Amino acid sequence: MKPALLLSALLLSSSAVAATVAQVKAKGVLVLGTDPTFTPFEFKGPDGQIQGFDVDIARAVARDLGVKLEIRAVGFGALMPQSVTSERVDMAMSAITITPERAKVVSFSQPYYRSAQVFIVRGGNPSKFAWPADVKGKTIGVQANTTGQYVAGEVLKPKGAVLKVYDDFAAGLADVRAGRIAALIGDAPTVTDLQKRLPGQFAQAGKDLAAEDYGMVFAKNSDLAAAANRTLAKLKANGEYQKLLNKWIVQK
Repeated sequence: MKPALLLSALLLSSSAVAATVAQVKAKGVLVLGTDPTFTPFEFKGPDGQIQGFDVDIARAVARDLGVKLEIRAVGFGALMPQSVTSERVDMAMSAITITPERAKVVSFSQPYYRSAQVFIVRGGNPSKFAWPADVKGKTIGVQANTTGQYVAGEVLKPKGAVLKVYDDFAAGLADVRAGRIAALIGDAPTVTDLQKRLPGQFAQAGKDLAAEDYGMVFAKNSDLAAAANRTLAKLKANGEYQKLLNKWIVQK
């Protein structure tokens, strides 16, 4: 996962919200924090409303709790884990990878999507970037606080790659398109969506860098995680999960 840093300041000014099922039900609202720059998981539609695969799953969780869903746009750097651990949001979803390190400070739902970290290059790959070919001396873009940054630091930097860190994923894409960096690390479904929306402008290069599972994120030991797991299981059992995959992710 990656942002326009929309409304990050909101986290600093808003009051704390609920972190348990009972509190959410009493309040009547489930507050979702998300960075709406990761199409097709969360993004702003033509009407300015945040939508996407993650948002629809969060709506299902709220519906099963009998409450409304409130969406707060938060830059990824502030979203994980600060917004959750400070209880500024009840849950976070933004193509967030489940990792042992993150699980020490937050609670994850069961995985709801299997993805991979991949390399995004200019359409046609004019620089002929490839992986696992030698990356020595190549500038690779990564988004701050994402698993892509962590993996790149552990795998690519020791091989001589130069890492350029972006707060804004869109800025990284702009540098790829302009040829200022050799590649940008991103999520596989995001690359697929870029190729669909912007034909010929971007491509995936080389093999996957790392596989990963996305999870819904909650305050440590919150019973909201178990509630989310029940919703996820129901969506998969009744076919709604597959419908959401077909709606947002499966290529037509």
